[in-house]
Amino acid sequence: MPDPDIIFGLIPRLRGRFPGFVADCRGEKRLYLNSGAGSLTVDSCLRALNNEGAGLNPMPGQLIPPENQTLQFQQQVRQLVADFLGAGSHEEISFHFSTTAALFNLAFALRSLFKPGKNLLVTDLDHFANISPWETVGSSQGAEIRRVRLTGDLSLDVPDLLKKLDHNTVLVALTGASNVLGTILPLASLVSDIKQKSPALVVVDAVHLAPHAPVDVREIGCDFLAFSGYKIFGPMIGLLYSRPETRDRISPYRVETNKEYPPFCWEQGMLPNLQLAGLKGALEYLLELGRAASPGDSSPSARKTFRLALEAIKRYELSLTLYFLERLKKIDSPRLKFYGIDNPGRATARTPTFALEIAGLNPSELKKLFWERGRVVIADGNHYSAVVVRHLQKSGLNRVSLAHYDGPDSIDLFFDCLDSIISH
Repeated sequence: MPDPDIIFGLIPRLRGRFPGFVADCRGEKRLYLNSGAGSLTVDSCLRALNNEGAGLNPMPGQLIPPENQTLQFQQQVRQLVADFLGAGSHEEISFHFSTTAALFNLAFALRSLFKPGKNLLVTDLDHFANISPWETVGSSQGAEIRRVRLTGDLSLDVPDLLKKLDHNTVLVALTGASNVLGTILPLASLVSDIKQKSPALVVVDAVHLAPHAPVDVREIGCDFLAFSGYKIFGPMIGLLYSRPETRDRISPYRVETNKEYPPFCWEQGMLPNLQLAGLKGALEYLLELGRAASPGDSSPSARKTFRLALEAIKRYELSLTLYFLERLKKIDSPRLKFYGIDNPGRATARTPTFALEIAGLNPSELKKLFWERGRVVIADGNHYSAVVVRHLQKSGLNRVSLAHYDGPDSIDLFFDCLDSIISH
C-alpha cells in the first residue's frame, strides 16, 4: 500500500505533467472539470507521439530490422496493457478505434450465442456503448434483451439482476463505474454471484473506472473488459481484454488473410502506431507514479507498480470527493439538486464524478454560465448514460468530473462560481 504522506505530497506536484491544465490549445486559461469526457493528456504521451511513434515502420514483421522493431514495439504495448489490467498474457489484449467500436466488434463476434430462446442482460446504469451493441446484435439474432433497473437512490438493483438471470442467459453487460453518477459497482462479488447462477459471459465497461482505481480482470472474474486510452491520460484508442477460454465462442470481423487467432483476429487492418506510442507514454507515466508512491519497494513487477499507482490515485481522489461533498453541504439553496452518493461514509463507492442541476436553468445554460463567469468547463447532456437521465425524467444533467491532477483549489473555484450563479 502506498504511503499516504508520500501520496499527498507527490500527486499535487504532478499537475505540471499535464500541459492542458493551466490553458487550452489556444493558450487561454480555464479550469477543466470534464475529465469524465476525456482526461487531460500527460506530457510523456505527447513526447511519445512525436518521438517514438513518428519513427516506426508502418508494417510489423520479422525479416528486416525496421519491421521487427515495430513488431517488438506493438508487443511491448500489449504487454503494458496486460500488466495494467492484470491479464495473463499480451495475447489477451486487442486494439480498437474506441471502446464503443471494441464492444460492437465483440457483440458481432458473439452473435452465434444470441439465438431465439436465449437472453442478454444490460443495466440501466451503463453507458450506451455497453447497451446498444447488445440490443442491436442480440435482438437481430432473436435473443431477448432484459434490462436491469435502478433503485430509488440510483444504484443498480442487484436483486433485480439476479432474479432476471437463468440458464438461458448467455451474456451480462456491466459497468465498472457510472459515467454520469460516479457510482462504482462491486464487480468481483457481483460477477461471482452471476457465475454461480448462470453460464453467462460477463462483459465489463471499465472506461470510467480505469483512471480512478486498480482494475484486475482475474480478480473481477469477467470474460471481457474494455476501456479507453483517452480516459487514462493518453490518446483515443480502445482496448479489449478477452479471457483465453472464450476463444472457441468468438467469430470476429476478419479479413480472410488476417490471422485467425487472438489478438490479431480482433483487429481490422494496420494498427495505429502513433496512438500506441501515445498509450505507451501514458502507461509509463502511471508506472513512474507507482514507483514514486512506494519508493521502499526496490523492484516491483509492472503489474504491482500499476496497482500502486492506481491505489495512490484512489486514495488521493477520495480526499477530493470528501472535500467536494463537504463544500456541497454548505450550500443552502433549494435550487441546487445533487444526484448520486452524497454520504461521506459511502465515498469509497464512487469516483470524483458529480451530477447536479440548478432549478430555473437547463443544463446548457448552466454550462455556459460556468464558462462565462469563471472559465470553468463542466459537462451537460445525458453523458451517454441516457437511461439514468430518463429515469429521473430529465432532458439532461450537468456533470463535474475530477481527476488526480485536480486539488482542493479546483473544487473551491468551482463552488465559488456556483455560489455566484445561484446568488444571481
